[in-house]
Amino acid sequence: MITGLIYGDIQSKQFSIQGFYIRRIRRLAPALLTTLVAASLFAFFVLRPEEMLQFGSSLAFQSVSLQNFFFLSEGEYFLGSDLKPLLHTWSLAVEEQFYFFWPLLLLFIRRYKFKFQILLITAIMFCSFAVNLAFMGLSPKASFFLLPARAWELGFGGLIAMLETSAIFRKVRTHRLRTVLGCVGLAIVTSTFFIFTPATPFPGRASLLPVFGTVLLLISGMGSPTIVGRVLSFRPLILIGLISYPMYLWHWPIIVAMRHLGVDLTPWVALAVFIATIALSTATFRYIESPIRKRRWLPTTKWLLTFAAVGFGILTTFGVHTWLTDGASYRYAPVARSLLTAPLEARTSRCGMIFKVLHPRDQVCTMRAETNAKRRVLLWGNSHADHWSGLFEDLASESGSAFYLNARNCRGTPDHEFCGKHVQEAILNFIKSEQITDVVLASTGYGSYEVPDEVFEKNLKELVKLLADSGVKTWLVIDVPTGNELNPVAAFNANPKSPVLGSITLGQYLKTKTREQNLFNSLSQTFSNVNVVDPSLNLCDSENCFGGKKEAVWYRDGGHLTDAGAQVARELFQPIFNGKQ
Repeated sequence: MITGLIYGDIQSKQFSIQGFYIRRIRRLAPALLTTLVAASLFAFFVLRPEEMLQFGSSLAFQSVSLQNFFFLSEGEYFLGSDLKPLLHTWSLAVEEQFYFFWPLLLLFIRRYKFKFQILLITAIMFCSFAVNLAFMGLSPKASFFLLPARAWELGFGGLIAMLETSAIFRKVRTHRLRTVLGCVGLAIVTSTFFIFTPATPFPGRASLLPVFGTVLLLISGMGSPTIVGRVLSFRPLILIGLISYPMYLWHWPIIVAMRHLGVDLTPWVALAVFIATIALSTATFRYIESPIRKRRWLPTTKWLLTFAAVGFGILTTFGVHTWLTDGASYRYAPVARSLLTAPLEARTSRCGMIFKVLHPRDQVCTMRAETNAKRRVLLWGNSHADHWSGLFEDLASESGSAFYLNARNCRGTPDHEFCGKHVQEAILNFIKSEQITDVVLASTGYGSYEVPDEVFEKNLKELVKLLADSGVKTWLVIDVPTGNELNPVAAFNANPKSPVLGSITLGQYLKTKTREQNLFNSLSQTFSNVNVVDPSLNLCDSENCFGGKKEAVWYRDGGHLTDAGAQVARELFQPIFNGKQ
């Protein structure tokens, strides 16, 4: 255990911070750089500009071990995870952040008695677990990605290593007790494979099971072999343990590569992925990791640090390069670049990570503050509100208006636990307290979130009535045309050499539009301060709805507009900000 080595060196007064970090660089950097280089080569030749930009950004954060913050800013861990080659490295960042503080903590408490050291570390770990629970209520993503909520998992392993130096701990840890603890620990860890589902809130309280089970297994393994120890000492398991670090590094990029290449993970493909992971991990361990650890390669600290600095420096430069070149879009012919870079010309970040960190409980963020503004506009909705936010910022700036956006990706109706009544009530209170003059409801409508149509209608009518009764002017935005034919990437895939922006017939769109339009029109007829905005008036003609015109690409995918697409409907939204209607 790392803590056992640190603690032992501290007790014998042989510990060196510099030496510790150099050992970690020698242990971790070579295999990591190998996989990062391989992933970068794959990304350059396969990933589209939007994917390449994401990859390059995550790559740039690797050298400073802050990629967990980048992935936190992107969104849910499992949302699109199978398309992000370096997503799994978030845990390496958390580990490196932990081992930045952990040796310093152990050095600080060395002057105190052993009992106090154990109590202090135990208290810190329980505080970390409490942070984990608190974050689960505020932002489950933050609980998953950030060190303060995950430190207790690493810390309790270190705590066991420290207890191992205690004579009392060794005395009570009899062979029989360790056998029982090993069996229980193995059963607990194994049970998580069957208990946990994609819907299990994690880490939260659920993380206690794997951590507690692992702690029992660690205690069981301290001393003469038990029956569980013999099982876990099975030769193939030991060999996997030796290559476990490169296995962790390789397995996810290989799986993601299959996704990008359009290969379904059938049982046979999964077997091939497993074999490839074992092969690459074994080669990495034998020909890169082991020779460098044993100093056959890079024997001196100077050579090691030079190798690591140059390697991470080149990769960071490459990552920044992808950001400066729109995801290395120069890889494609000019006729295709505007289509493939369209996803980059759209608003998708909501209120931003900084706001979410500083104001985790707030349900509304300020996009443009204006104290004496006549119009105070709130854009309220899911991702189909996001794509209007850039246009709204421009209109607010031009008219001297204040502009706000709901912080969660929720439409105005309470659709599920994450977007429930409590969220709606908080936003309604904000509308009242901030004297919002105009609320724009822009979202997907019928058929969203598996909400029955009659429930959606009922909830929307109740919301509109609440807004109308409070004197707020309400604007109902009819959803834009959708369809894979409007997706610029689909247009490129259909004809890479000479792509043409697609379209759908007006009749296709009317199948979904008419019902929503009838609902909105009935509400505007019932309440005098309710208006309807129909962006399709500018996105469609009498026959078709378009993915763009000339060189302007209006869609970033099959259902969301780019900033250029939103600007097409500018004149339809201007009355919101000038108050003329």
